[in-house]
Amino acid sequence: MIERNLGNAERVLRLILGVLMLAWASQQPGMNLIDWFVVTVATALILNGIFSRCYVWYVLDINSRHGDEKDCQPESTCP
Repeated sequence: MIERNLGNAERVLRLILGVLMLAWASQQPGMNLIDWFVVTVATALILNGIFSRCYVWYVLDINSRHGDEKDCQPESTCP
């Protein structure tokens, strides 16, 4: 699994944008190809926001996560 590469502000922004896009797509009377594409992108944004990992950023070697943000793992204790 790749390391976390999204900062907290970007995570929140992706979550909000993903939820808004998903809400918009669910309000459409008929789902066409574009609506399904929007649902796919919205799902990817929501998952990026939840797990703080973006595979596109990983391939492009972009890291918006600051060094001072702690990476809390389930087996470790974070303050």
